[in-house]
Amino acid sequence: MLIPPAPFLACLAFLLLLNHISTPANQSLSFLSIQANPSDDTQALCYHEITKHSRLFEQRRCSMDHTIVLIAKGTDTLGFLLKELRAYFEPYCKVIGYASHEHIPDLRGVDHVFITTKSPELYTIARQAVADSVPITVLNRFFELRKMKALMQIPPGTTVPVMNNSPVSAQEVIQNLLEANVDHLKYVPFHPGCTFDDLEFQYAIIMSVPDVPLPPHVEVIDLGFRKISIHDLIDTGRKVGVPSEWEREYLSAFIVEMSELAKMLGTSYAEVQKLNSQLQSTFQAVKDPVIACNEQGFITFINDVAVELFCPQVSSIVGQPYTVLKEHSLLRPFFEQEDQEDALVSIDHKQFIVSSQSIRRSHEHLGFVCTLKDVTEIQRLRTTLTLRGHTATYSFSDIKGQSQPLLQVIELGKKMAKNNQTILLTGENGTGKELFAHAIHQHSLRKNGPFVAINCASLPENLLESELFGYEDGAFTGARKGGKPGLFEQADGGTIFLDEVGDISGAIQVKLLRVLQEKQVIRVGGTGILSVDCRIIAATNRDLEDAVSQGSFREDLFYRLAVLPIQIPALRERISDIPLLIDEHLEQQSIRKAWSPEVMELFYRHDWRGNIRELKNIVDYAITVSEHPVIGIQDLPKRLTDSLFQKQQTATIPHLDDNRDLDILYCLHQYYVSNKSVGRYQLAHSPELQSVGWTESALRHRLKLLEQQGLVRSGTTRQGTSITPAGIELLRKHGRI
Repeated sequence: MLIPPAPFLACLAFLLLLNHISTPANQSLSFLSIQANPSDDTQALCYHEITKHSRLFEQRRCSMDHTIVLIAKGTDTLGFLLKELRAYFEPYCKVIGYASHEHIPDLRGVDHVFITTKSPELYTIARQAVADSVPITVLNRFFELRKMKALMQIPPGTTVPVMNNSPVSAQEVIQNLLEANVDHLKYVPFHPGCTFDDLEFQYAIIMSVPDVPLPPHVEVIDLGFRKISIHDLIDTGRKVGVPSEWEREYLSAFIVEMSELAKMLGTSYAEVQKLNSQLQSTFQAVKDPVIACNEQGFITFINDVAVELFCPQVSSIVGQPYTVLKEHSLLRPFFEQEDQEDALVSIDHKQFIVSSQSIRRSHEHLGFVCTLKDVTEIQRLRTTLTLRGHTATYSFSDIKGQSQPLLQVIELGKKMAKNNQTILLTGENGTGKELFAHAIHQHSLRKNGPFVAINCASLPENLLESELFGYEDGAFTGARKGGKPGLFEQADGGTIFLDEVGDISGAIQVKLLRVLQEKQVIRVGGTGILSVDCRIIAATNRDLEDAVSQGSFREDLFYRLAVLPIQIPALRERISDIPLLIDEHLEQQSIRKAWSPEVMELFYRHDWRGNIRELKNIVDYAITVSEHPVIGIQDLPKRLTDSLFQKQQTATIPHLDDNRDLDILYCLHQYYVSNKSVGRYQLAHSPELQSVGWTESALRHRLKLLEQQGLVRSGTTRQGTSITPAGIELLRKHGRI
């Protein structure tokens, strides 16, 4: 075996680290015959999302309308290959399989059929089950590198039987081995009917299960089930609508495996050159412009799309400095500096998003690879989703307020947005739970995917079920011809927001639990299982733990939903935000009004059971009836003023055992009006309280008593202690504020 020369390894390292790839339908990939586990460094680089701006938009263009069928001779082979097919094609199309000895139903509605061998018997079975127009393809398959290494240790020229379940399939395995350049052995096909009686073999090759009884002296080399050729996956995937982004990502991982092939098997220089040439051809199929330079700035690779954009008149560009490219000044930062942020550039009256990635081999820097994504395509996909209404319209910047409770919840929401777990938003009506759901989606890794929202309390049970999970053709009277995908399917690759989830029925709870556990849905009236990949954000104003104890809500569903719980603060817990919320609401309507001190004092004393929604309603009422530039008490709704008057009549002033309690409340009020949290230690060491003799231990005891009277509220260590509206009212009664 020859070790590849160092210059070539550098070239190969570059090629294998180009992670933005796809392959043409007519490109033979038979050379990709064995795989390896990529190293952590290489894998991390190859999975980097250079085209992150379009990934999930493209996914939404796919559907489950297509069906692929696999027919295999054995059930073990069928199970292995089905898993591999589904890993690539679902959720973009449905994959089903049958063993040749099973009853195969009428499959005339399917799009493509794969069979596992060239056996005429298997082809006849498949053809009888499908329409004449449906293509039938024999799967090209290859072996895993880990299991191939044992063959390399067998002395050259050794005769080795290759076992499979038929003469045809055994011969196909031998052909695969020869195509993989494992040609130093003499292979003999073995299948049921063959015996070892008159033959002496030291080794035997099997595919997971021996199809012929083995003598005890034979050393078994188990190559396992052969995997499916990547060409078959990509070629068929393009025909049934698999997104190009997934195609590129899948192929990127495969190319990393090819690099391990070259290193671990010590492939000869000629074979490495062949692999090099084939990889070059593969990279040319990338739809976006791709350019790579070494550390000195010389171009080591440029695909045809990039040549057409930057240098259509130049015949030989590889090996020249990137400065020969037109508009090269726009690319300079991406070829000379690491960790460049994506940038928007204009070239030939087109706009592109430019991304750059360092090429490394271990700790050695080899250069940069740069890709450009046409913004027009991204905008077209975004427009398509917007027209469907499946987009989030608010971000965290749209959540107005500077109070400490709100800022803490916003910070928590941002952290949880980066996680892919289910989020449960709880809070009273009108606190802004849907606003938070939009913002979390916009801040998540799924922000470029759909955002699908539904109010679970607004629909009856049967209608809610068909909306969430979809239905098949003829599922019920009035069902749309051809059926309809449910909201979970429409949210694939993005986020689904289930508002008022605490009001769903027990039957819907069971189905929702399945989605959370298995990431699968079954349409109403259907039997097929559809895989979905969407992040769930649920919201409710109910106490679900209480509902669980009462038996009206499933306990297992509650714990599935409440993986990442967020409690949205009520308006009475963030009263200092009222002026800002009023100004924001008026600004949206281009209205300028002032508010009298009496009105603002009344707002601070109100308990706001309807929260922000109630505040907006009162503001709208006041600006409608008022004819003056300053809103007064007389402009407020009568129910509000009457309610506060009654409270004043019945209110009792809490008894204070120590007048120094007013000092504590006053000090807390100062932090309250400045939107700052305060802990007990900081409070005890404030000059105001130290001057009247408060110690930290005495203050701890006194704060507990004040909390029991409803005058202060103690939160977590980070939230500290804050004054309540009752405490603020007490300070007013005593004339301290």
